[in-house]
Parts: sequence; structure tokens; C-alpha cells
Amino acid sequence: MKIVKSELLFVLLTVAVFGTAVADTRYAGASLQLGIGARASALGGAGAGLYGQVNQYYYNPASLALLSRPGLSLMYAPTFGSVRDPMAQQHYAGFCLPLPGGGTLAVNWTRFSVDEIPLFPSLSGAAFADRLNNRDLRPDGESMGTFHNIEDVFYFSFARNFNFLIPLGWLYVDLPVEMPIGLNFKVIRHRLHKASASGLGLDLGTMIKFSLGRLLDKKSLGELVLGYSAMDITNTPMVWDTRHEDRVRYSQRFGFSYEQPLWNPNYSINLHFNRYRKYEYENLLGLEFEFYGYALRLGRNENGLTAGTGLDLFKFQVDYAFVDLGFDQAHRLSCSYSFK
Repeated sequence: MKIVKSELLFVLLTVAVFGTAVADTRYAGASLQLGIGARASALGGAGAGLYGQVNQYYYNPASLALLSRPGLSLMYAPTFGSVRDPMAQQHYAGFCLPLPGGGTLAVNWTRFSVDEIPLFPSLSGAAFADRLNNRDLRPDGESMGTFHNIEDVFYFSFARNFNFLIPLGWLYVDLPVEMPIGLNFKVIRHRLHKASASGLGLDLGTMIKFSLGRLLDKKSLGELVLGYSAMDITNTPMVWDTRHEDRVRYSQRFGFSYEQPLWNPNYSINLHFNRYRKYEYENLLGLEFEFYGYALRLGRNENGLTAGTGLDLFKFQVDYAFVDLGFDQAHRLSCSYSFK
């Protein structure tokens, strides 16, 4: 009976959190909110100003234009339950290719899957009172089998970097500024038992990157990146083969990332802040300490504290994050590789 209760609880959790009942559009495409990439996740999801890895397209597609070499990125995230035997799993793979002239193309794929969800028969009787008074109408707790919940998202991205100079008359110098602009075109496929849904969505983003030290004529200051991204700008429709339609609601991020060099050129502290809105405004914070290719990270997302670490070794980057999802904690491991 204990096993039956745990299975039933899992079904209710799946329906409530991931919108599989397709009755409340608030939860349409909810797996899209889980985040991509362990670095950004460890920094509380404050990724509007992040760049340097392929997976940061998720927070701001403009970040792809700041990549100078082709790159590959992967992630695995067991979700709900133990790491060895999770109830759900999240996978990610992505590749980017910088083009001559400052443009970048990228293809990314994410999958969120829940396997072996128990399927129970419809309740007998017209009302609860019927089952209460007649023992024969009560369910026996035995499932009829299992089914799967699979959500795939394919992203096709393009970003372009623009460079220009701003005259600083009072310093008699010019301020080099980079302004990348990017977009994600995404195809969503959701399969739940015998039903399926599909949708097309669009994300837009931009950044402004410059040296704060050059702007203020202080060599001790570092680089500042301002970022803005708007996701699902058309309130992405999800159309089911049952003729029901859900919509993935529009969201936006605005914030900055600032790198402050320390006394040693191999040491730096990075500050990240985002103002995020989907259903209500949230402040996302991240703090990162980097030294000789290692990184220690701490953040705060809309649910609580996040933490993680990273290692940059030659062309490889390996990152780990521990994330509070509000209803559960999750471990995330991602790696990136830069070619050439």
C-alpha cells in the first residue's frame, strides 16, 4: 500500500507541476523553466549578461555572438528523487558555429522525460459516498500499466555582433562597445500517454558589453555586460491533438554581469543580477569567484539558494550546480568544449 501511495503522489505531483492535465495554461511548457547549463543554474539563473558557453543561449540568445570558436555543450540533470534513481530526467545537447563577419549559428536540443507513470482506471460509482457505502466500488490500488511524459524542444538560433566606438571627449579617447543581438526559433513537442502537442516559439535578446575601467578612467575596474532577453514573445501556443490549446507565457530578463579583477591577474570576482518576470517579478542573484581555472559559485533564484563549482581545463569546461526548484532540489552537471 505504501508503494501505491507513493506512485499516486508522484502522478499528482507530475500533473500539478508540469501541467500534464492541460487544464491550466500557467503550467504549459513548464519544463522550459528548469534552466539549462550548470554555471547559470548555480548563479541563481541570473544569465541575461552571461556569455562564454553555448548553453547560455537559453538565457539570452545574443550571448552566442560573443563566442569566437565552434563549441559543443552537454548537460544531464536528474530531477525528483535520488541521483541514482530519479523520477524524471533532463537532457541537453547544443552546438554553435561562428561565421565570418560576426554572426553565429547554433542548434540546441532539450528533453524532459518522466518514465513509468502508473495508469489507474476511472473510479467507479457516481460519487464518493457510493464508494464509501459499497466496498465493491472502491479501487484496489492496482495500476493498469504505465505511460511516459516526454517534452522535446529544438532551438535554432542566430546571433550577430555589432562593434562601434563611443567618443569620450572628457578623456580624449573612444570607448569600444560590443552590442550582440540574437534570436531563438524553437519547436516544442510534448507527448503524454496517447496525446501529443506541438508549438512554435520565438525568443529575442541583446547585450551591451564594454570596459567600465575605460569609461571611468580607472584601470582597477573590469568589464560590464548589460543584457535583456524576451522569451516566448508571442505567448507560444501549444496545440494538442485533442484540439485543446495551451500557451507558454511571455517572460523577460534584464540585468548585468560584472567581472572585477583582483590583485592577481588570475583571480576575479563576478557579480550577476537579473530582474526576471513571468507571472511576477523576481530578483535573481549570483556571485562567482574564479582563480586559475577554478570557480566557486553561489546564487539565489526565485525558490532559494543555489551553489556550484566549475573547472576550466584547456578547451574543456565542466560545471556542477545544486539548485532549489521550490518543490525539490536538483543536481546538474554540464560540460562544454571549444574547438580549434
